[in-house]
Amino acid sequence: MKLTAVYARFFRSLNYDYVRLSNPNYSPDPWDGTPSGAQYPFVRLRLEDQITTVVGGNESGKSQVLAAVRAALTGEGYERSDFCRYSPFFSVDKTLIRPEFGAEFRDISDADIKAIEEATGETGLSRTDRVAIFRMNTTPQLRLYAHRGDQWMEPIHVKKPTLLNETGLPAPFNIDADVPLPDSVPLEFLATGKATTAVGRSVLRSIWDAFTNNSNWFDSKDSVVSQANEISTSFKTSTSIDEKELKKYHLAADLLLKVAGLDRSQFVELQNAVRTKDGYANSIVDTINSELSKALNFPHWWTQDSQFELFVALFEYDLVFMIRDRTGRSYGFDERSDGLKYFLSYFVQYLAHEAPSDGRPEILLMDEPDRFLSSSGQQDLLRVFADFADPEDDARAPVQVLYVTHSPFLIDKNHAERIRVLEKGEHDEGTRIVASVAQNHYEPLRSAFGSFVGETAFIGTCNLMLEGPSDQILLAGISSWLGRQNAPDRERLDLNRITLVPAGGVSQVPYLIYLARGRDIEQPAVIALLDGDKAGNDARATIRKGGARRKPLIADDLVLQLSDAELEGITTDNPHGRVAIEDLIPFNIAIAAASRYCAEFVPDIDISTLGLSAGTVFDEAPTKAGAKGTIDALEQAIRKLTSQASFELNKIGFARSVLTELASDAVQEEDRQLLAANFRQLFTALGVRQRAAVRAESVERVSSRINRARDRFMREHVSTATREHVLLLIEEISGQLDNSEEAEDVRAEMRSWRPRFHLDDDPREAIEDIEELHTALRSLAYLGKRKAANEPVGFTPRADTRQGTSGIASDAGLLETVDTAPGAVSQA
Repeated sequence: MKLTAVYARFFRSLNYDYVRLSNPNYSPDPWDGTPSGAQYPFVRLRLEDQITTVVGGNESGKSQVLAAVRAALTGEGYERSDFCRYSPFFSVDKTLIRPEFGAEFRDISDADIKAIEEATGETGLSRTDRVAIFRMNTTPQLRLYAHRGDQWMEPIHVKKPTLLNETGLPAPFNIDADVPLPDSVPLEFLATGKATTAVGRSVLRSIWDAFTNNSNWFDSKDSVVSQANEISTSFKTSTSIDEKELKKYHLAADLLLKVAGLDRSQFVELQNAVRTKDGYANSIVDTINSELSKALNFPHWWTQDSQFELFVALFEYDLVFMIRDRTGRSYGFDERSDGLKYFLSYFVQYLAHEAPSDGRPEILLMDEPDRFLSSSGQQDLLRVFADFADPEDDARAPVQVLYVTHSPFLIDKNHAERIRVLEKGEHDEGTRIVASVAQNHYEPLRSAFGSFVGETAFIGTCNLMLEGPSDQILLAGISSWLGRQNAPDRERLDLNRITLVPAGGVSQVPYLIYLARGRDIEQPAVIALLDGDKAGNDARATIRKGGARRKPLIADDLVLQLSDAELEGITTDNPHGRVAIEDLIPFNIAIAAASRYCAEFVPDIDISTLGLSAGTVFDEAPTKAGAKGTIDALEQAIRKLTSQASFELNKIGFARSVLTELASDAVQEEDRQLLAANFRQLFTALGVRQRAAVRAESVERVSSRINRARDRFMREHVSTATREHVLLLIEEISGQLDNSEEAEDVRAEMRSWRPRFHLDDDPREAIEDIEELHTALRSLAYLGKRKAANEPVGFTPRADTRQGTSGIASDAGLLETVDTAPGAVSQA
């Protein structure tokens, strides 16, 4: 069985669904009744097959949703005191004394039917297509509803609840978001697993400090007796361990025993070796680190540093967790941020998780994992959730995932269908779950977050500047739709890595690009999409012209215009070609979207009676219809045929209607395929520009960092420098580089300096040819740009005279990219 929905009623702030109850057309479900006969619909949380994200502000009831899921599946974790305080039945009704819960399932197998019949004692359930299990106050308290055809049957008493586990009732489990990896773990705990022996470094240090600072306590038998209270206190307080610290030790043990696959006997052996055989002990530690590295593959998951390495070091009777990053230096856990420690904790719990021995499916419940993580760390955590739900390792069973958050960075914008938003009402209304979040284009999220910063400009790795919000809605919605159609990643937008920024009009695009690029040394990557009309041409010319210094705002080949030749493969019904984004939508879908829009906002116009066709809409003779795009042509045709001169086909409303049509079954397959092909070609072209812009900014960042270090070095070492000075410079530059391809090229070039300048010889000796060193330093900053231009690595560049090129080239009609930098941004 697959869990599809969870229900809760009278549970803390989850009182009842007051919006559904207020609907004049409300039709009660069979479980909505109460002992008094009044109907109170449950608050319902619909779950996706893989991942569901619950979003809400503080005190909106997010944690209560997780508790409700656990209660519905296990019947545990709630008491009478959890009954909603503002329910009309609180302390009034003698029967309704505890909250009520339910869970709904689909994909019922024959084995599930058999287990249900054994649990209930009923027969003849073979045609059941859905099942709902409810925990109620009235008899039968544990009941099951079977759905057949188009209706729910009468409730059945579940007489043997334990047999429900055989139906595939999911087992909930948590990743504990409050327990980080410890700085160190005692060898004794790893060897025995007993809490009584978990004496860590801090304990040993306190004992040692007590000895060294109070050595007079032990001068004689009398002094020991006289100081007995102090000695007892020192030892008593030192050997205690709290529960939170013990949880950290258990997490460390899971990492070393379950994830790395080590055995407790190895730590017993290490304990013994520490006392007498230091070399042997270090060899055991080397083995531990080797197994740990193979098991973790941490750089694959932690994108902030591809050279990140977690290892352990031996300090007397403890293993200390250490970190080595791209600087090549080692750090203790106490020197790094909480975010890294907590991400490691989540990651270890993910790797150490073991599926139930009885083969039951599971659902992961996680409460606000964003509390300690940076925005980048949260994006990495999304990948961990994705692997839980759809494992890369075939040996791991898929796990349904449900997490709650109030961070926009833990929302996968490629999957708007996963989002559920909590909205807290007033007085006795309680918390409800907003429906149709995706169709509302995230609007309820603005209330949940205060302001939805996830759509604020310049947060993403790359920013795509658009003419208006309707473009944003269409591109985001169709990209997500293509993802659900299993389109390749290169043929859709990754909305977690690119921010769609509507400018509020084509004339505002150049200015918004200027604002985005700003005056900082390190500037965000920016690309632009413009319509294929005169206004789009003018905006592109302004971008080329630039600002006060007459330099392009961005490279011209980072701008994509719908009329560009590389999009010639797109099919459109508009005889004027690809004028606006809606021209990529097949005409039949555009007509259906206009009809849906009118039915919702202009009900006195029935599009189906107008006889609209491509011929009637794009009649060029008197009106030049289509010269401003399909929406404008439709609007003009509808005005003409209805004699309503004030009619407006709102672009945002039209865009939303297109997405709604795509989600329905009414669209013809031929039109679906055509729309998919058109937008896949558009997204491919945008993706090429996105990758080029990101690479270009990486080149610029690397150059800026090298130049700052180079200029300081050359000021201080005009005529001479020792080999040691050069080694220190290499170390300084390496420490400032990121993990980009361009940075790796710089590291490789500096490694070539060792034989070239004899840096491994006597470090006190001066460099033989200081001019050659200066030349190498000046060349280093432009290594990425020379590589992009296919110039020799040893080439010393002249002044940069490029006229804004990002290195996007055309090869046999297909776009290719090379690593290079865009034209300089204009400076005010």
